Amino acid sequence: MISLEPKENVDESFVTIVERILNGTLRLYPFEEVYVVLIDNWFDHKWLEFESSRIDSDVLGWRAKLRLPPFEPCRVMNQSCFRKHTSDVCRYETSSSSPLHISSTNRSLAEICSSGAFVWYSFVGNSSDRGSVMVYLNREGKGAAWYASFVRSPNWHINKVKGVSKRELTEMLAAPVAANGI
Repeated sequence: MISLEPKENVDESFVTIVERILNGTLRLYPFEEVYVVLIDNWFDHKWLEFESSRIDSDVLGWRAKLRLPPFEPCRVMNQSCFRKHTSDVCRYETSSSSPLHISSTNRSLAEICSSGAFVWYSFVGNSSDRGSVMVYLNREGKGAAWYASFVRSPNWHINKVKGVSKRELTEMLAAPVAANGI
């Protein structure tokens, strides 16, 4: 299981949602590398596959050239990288990495790693009423992506999804955390 370091003035209940999405994804696909990026503000679904071709997908929807979303480096508040532990398939360790978002770059996920999960989430302060999460997956040179937005009134609930169904996302959020962490 991956736990995200708490940031000052961040809504902990939204971070818990992000952790459940991240760990639910890793239960389905135990990727070698995981990147988690905190973006300075809410972002909408238009960032999903922003500079990627939407016509190069296979039967399952995996794309040959899924590119990183072009967030400006100044919007990145934090980036964390985790690598799968060599002796325990369900365990990840913090690792150093180069910044994903560098000025004027148009890199594909495959240029960064051959097996990875990439999660972007919006900074949600204690008084914020909306948040967003975007997940990109990369394996064997192909990528898949989805987006979800959340609103708080008074508790957090799913607002809009793209690339994933509300049912799938609800199941991921409701899944219990296993004793081994994932």
